[in-house]
Amino acid sequence: MYLSKARIDMTVSAPQIGKSLTLAAWLLGGAWTDANASIRWPSWWVAPTYRQSVKGFERYIVRTARSAGVLRKYHETVPVRATLINGGVLEALSWDNAESLYSDTVARAALDEFGMLTDQGWAAISSRTTEPAMVGLGQIRMAGNVGEIGGTAERLYRQAQKGSPGWAARTWTWRERAAAAKCECGLNGDAMSLETADRHDELCERGLYLRDLALRKGTMSPNHFRQLYEAEWLDWSALPAYTFTRSWHVTEDVQEQRTLPLDLSCDFNVDPMCWIVGQHTARAAWALDEIVIEGGATTQAACAEFLRRYPGRKGQELQVYGDASGSARSTKSTRSDYEIIRQELATDWPRLRMMVPPGNGPVTDRLNAVNAMLLNGEGETRYYLHPRCEHLATDYARVALKPGTRDIDKTNKKLTHASDADGYRIVSLFPVAATGEASEVVAGMRQPGFDGGLATAQF
Repeated sequence: MYLSKARIDMTVSAPQIGKSLTLAAWLLGGAWTDANASIRWPSWWVAPTYRQSVKGFERYIVRTARSAGVLRKYHETVPVRATLINGGVLEALSWDNAESLYSDTVARAALDEFGMLTDQGWAAISSRTTEPAMVGLGQIRMAGNVGEIGGTAERLYRQAQKGSPGWAARTWTWRERAAAAKCECGLNGDAMSLETADRHDELCERGLYLRDLALRKGTMSPNHFRQLYEAEWLDWSALPAYTFTRSWHVTEDVQEQRTLPLDLSCDFNVDPMCWIVGQHTARAAWALDEIVIEGGATTQAACAEFLRRYPGRKGQELQVYGDASGSARSTKSTRSDYEIIRQELATDWPRLRMMVPPGNGPVTDRLNAVNAMLLNGEGETRYYLHPRCEHLATDYARVALKPGTRDIDKTNKKLTHASDADGYRIVSLFPVAATGEASEVVAGMRQPGFDGGLATAQF
């Protein structure tokens, strides 16, 4: 990437390979050379959002320049700018407000996380480098993870792959990262697969990376792993829950375990209103039942139906998950949906815990978490449904994506609400981050000697 002679060069990469640091080194080197040649056009560091841009600029540009002793000053207010001791200028911008990019001519641009690039952003950034390109400048370097299928980043990547003049593209996977890691345990080029990771010594750098990656693979769906760590532009088909198989995941073996908390996950659509009742351990989750009320349901009515099916249990905990928007009050009510749930259920369920986050994350986070639980990269299933959960199973089997996007198609008003409801629970308990790392489950389930309840769960 650093030595490429192409004017437009892009790298699609697995996480933690060093693409952002390489972009920064390339941008700093170019700005330094420009200043020595009395070229006064600035160099741009560009990211999807302004917050991401400033964070990356401070971490990779400012910190690197300061450690090299070449930073004269850092201007932290808009426009965020770093000036080098020889007069070179670098600025931080973002393409979420593409109109703001139609300003200065720039000598070069480094695009971080370019998998999220938009048509509007690309049009603005590329237009700013046209004039410098006529005098041998105007280079653009892009690096990031795989983005939207059919989106701007993939189209540009495919153009470069076709050999367009002045364009170049490459892919870095986990294999390049593993090969670059030091192996001092005698295996050297051998044992490069995840399956042979344990053959490396305990402190071998390559072995540590491979073992960590094998652990991450177990928390992800196969396609998500391929997209993130194999850096493949995958068409995940039209189904969000592409790892769901009704004959496998729907089973009467799913039974309530009275020694575990009961989960209640809520979606507050009015018609129908869908709530899912389930349970979880440190590694697994299951859906026991669903409450579906049609014809203009109220939260009070859903609470009443829940109490009818699950009367109060003084010794068992009830954990409530769901749509974060249910925490907001409206002009029609002085109480939020979750305030109503607490007031309606607390008497019968005194051990009530609200597990609702302050805001909903991206839909793709929910999809990744659910698919990883239905079938992870190791071929394990950790999420099952009881046949009572008919709407939930139908959602997983039938809900589709909008063509060419990772957005859920909600044109069928009877679908998506059950899967939305339990998706909030699953992503809260078993999130799969952008790096592929899964966080610890909540509620203190990881106890010494606790096997995750798998010995008592009947599946």
